[in-house]
Amino acid sequence: MYKMSGFGHVILCYYILGYIWCSSSAWQVTMPSKIKGLLGSCLVIPCSYDYDQYPPKRPDRVVWYQYVSEGYPIVSDNWNRNDVLDIFKGRTSVYSSSHHRTCSLLIDPVTLADHSQKLYPWVDPENVGWRTYRFYDTTVTVEVVGTADPPVIEIFGNKVVGQSVTVQCSVYHTCPNYPPSLRLNIPLRNERLTHSPLSDGRSKTMVTTTLFIEKEYQTVECYVQHRGGRSASASKTLTSQCSISGLTVSSALYEFLEGDQSTVTCTVSYTCYRNIPTLTWNYGNMPASSDTSKLSGGAQWRTVSTLTFTASANDNGRSLICYARFPGGQTKEASITLRVKRNILNLGWSFTAPATITGLKGSCLIIPCKFSYKNSQPNDLQVMWYLYQINGFPAVFKQGGSVISKFDGRTSLIGSVVEQNCSLKIERLEMSHNHDRLYPWIDKNSITSYGTIDHTFYDGSTELVVSEHAPEPQLSIIGILRVGEQGTVSCSVRHTCFSAPPTLTLKDLPGIDQNMDTLVSEGIWERKIVRTWTAEEEHQSVSCAVNYPAGQSAKKSIPLTAECSISPLNISSTSDQTQEVNISMRVKTSPEKPVMTPVPEEVDAGSTITVSCSVTHTCSSHPPVFSWTVSHLTSEVSHIMMSRGTWQTTSTITFIVTEGDGVRNLTCNAIFWRNREQAHTVSLNVKGSLMYRFKSSAPVAFPVSFRALIIITLAAVFAVFIWRKRKHTDESLKPPPRPEQRRSLWDRLSRQSFWSRFSRRQDRTANISVAYTKNSSNVTCGAESKPRCPSPKDNRRRPSPFNPEVSGIAVNDKIQIIQI
Repeated sequence: MYKMSGFGHVILCYYILGYIWCSSSAWQVTMPSKIKGLLGSCLVIPCSYDYDQYPPKRPDRVVWYQYVSEGYPIVSDNWNRNDVLDIFKGRTSVYSSSHHRTCSLLIDPVTLADHSQKLYPWVDPENVGWRTYRFYDTTVTVEVVGTADPPVIEIFGNKVVGQSVTVQCSVYHTCPNYPPSLRLNIPLRNERLTHSPLSDGRSKTMVTTTLFIEKEYQTVECYVQHRGGRSASASKTLTSQCSISGLTVSSALYEFLEGDQSTVTCTVSYTCYRNIPTLTWNYGNMPASSDTSKLSGGAQWRTVSTLTFTASANDNGRSLICYARFPGGQTKEASITLRVKRNILNLGWSFTAPATITGLKGSCLIIPCKFSYKNSQPNDLQVMWYLYQINGFPAVFKQGGSVISKFDGRTSLIGSVVEQNCSLKIERLEMSHNHDRLYPWIDKNSITSYGTIDHTFYDGSTELVVSEHAPEPQLSIIGILRVGEQGTVSCSVRHTCFSAPPTLTLKDLPGIDQNMDTLVSEGIWERKIVRTWTAEEEHQSVSCAVNYPAGQSAKKSIPLTAECSISPLNISSTSDQTQEVNISMRVKTSPEKPVMTPVPEEVDAGSTITVSCSVTHTCSSHPPVFSWTVSHLTSEVSHIMMSRGTWQTTSTITFIVTEGDGVRNLTCNAIFWRNREQAHTVSLNVKGSLMYRFKSSAPVAFPVSFRALIIITLAAVFAVFIWRKRKHTDESLKPPPRPEQRRSLWDRLSRQSFWSRFSRRQDRTANISVAYTKNSSNVTCGAESKPRCPSPKDNRRRPSPFNPEVSGIAVNDKIQIIQI
């Protein structure tokens, strides 16, 4: 036998160890050696494996064991859950994946029993043995902690008040399946929540948001709450820098007018309230006020100083300076250069012109204007008109000079300058002239020597309003129009061109016209035409048309309503003597009111009332028409001539008062010719509506109720009869009652029974008594005694020896006994 040398033993050991090492190096399990778990929360132990040979048959089969010196206590086995250690039973599960080759373990919830537990996984333990890979050599130790770690707050960005920074709050944990919740004490903008695993087995949950810095010092707090209820918090103070923006001086006016007050503002903005500055001006003798406010929607504060500045001629070209001094000693200043213009209204002259004037397209227009000088008026004055503009002086009328194109050849002066008349006439108005503002210049010096025109001169200018359509004429009837009498109609229109006035034409009426032209106000004329004619019923309307030289026209019509007039009274005489007759006529502006005949103050519902309504009038050809507010049964209208020229029309109706208690109105309405109306109203107090309803329904309800009562009565009588007959048959078979028995309630009441009135025996006896004797068939009535009556037929059943049912009827206070 071959004996191996010592060197051979060494080689063999190295070979065996190399084989084991090569076999073991074919597998690899990766997981942390130590991991912390929060008490009450969950714990996920991340685990992954890999291999380059000896693959498992069931890569998704993973079992976790407790590391002990002997044995394999099961911590988690999805196949054999009953074999799991009691301290882990129901709290562990394996997350395995053959594709990702994971073998992670979930413990939920974590208890104190998990502390210092040393665990390890085994992939496919039924097929992968310890010779392939010693899984128990790669273990993880669990550390249970009872306090949650505080979150971590980080702030990134330019920390300046009024700027935005990025705030991050993160927390590290070992429960990725149920990550903790994070909450910040600041408004969340652009919020983002992320969860990411770390290489050491932990997970990181982080919330990111944007914070707008509003204060110099601000505290950011973050709160975390884990599964199981344990929480922690952290805070961080954000110290930001204050900023101050530039100082600005501004005015609404580019140029200041001499002697006029205007406002100039000095504004400075800053981000910290403690930096409120003091603002002053180099014109300290002028009033100024300051105001500090916080701008909405941000962290900016603003202080504004408002100076009421009155410029003088010497201030032109000077600087207006604003100084700002802050609490820390910092100063700023800003200024503007003053441009002061002489006030045109202080030149010693003024003018008056209308604020607006309206003209028609294609027609002419005259702007009335008057001027005056405070002192003596200079000689050789020239009047010029300009179009108002902020920059420049475009001429509208300039003697011997050029004007702007749209007014070229259209303007001229009306009146004399010596008489202080500066009126301007504009020919052939165009729509391009609409809303132009014109003003005169009456000075020996050129307007350009005074710079721009301020708002005061704007207020004195005249605005042109050009209309494209002609206005309607005003048409009206003068006085009261009556048939057969003279009527007068007036048509007028106002215009602004006296040299070319419009033409008025009245239509639909014959008559004589009178034309008039009147100056209503400065620059406004009125043309009127008045026509007189004899009114007739056939004249229904009148129209008036206006035509302008430029071709525009307008028309207006109104209806004519002529009243009837009384025919003249002809008086004749057979004698030769002279007679004098005076006739007076009274003309009313409204027709007579109708008169109603008296009606009762109280009426019953359902009653019939006849009432009449009459009215007098003077127009027999068009008598009034009546209408009533009630529905009537009959209606009759009559016409009676009361006197010469006066008629009376009467409407008589008969109506039934409707139900409904209370006050009702009865109105008679008379409609006269031309739809003129008069009405008369009386009040009726209606009562008895309930009785009226009862009477109305009685003819139907009573016959039905009476028939029903008869049927019910007959049914009751028949039922009682059948019942008594049955009872008699049943009781005839019963033995007679014992004498000592008390009589029944029915026997007592039957003495007064209604049925005793129909008894076969009508004997009247006094002091009647009834007694019953045992084994006796006699009935004692007074002093007589007789045997009971036998049955008329021998073959009939013998009647009962005793019948307790006895009926009686009272006659003259005495009782009659009838045996049944």
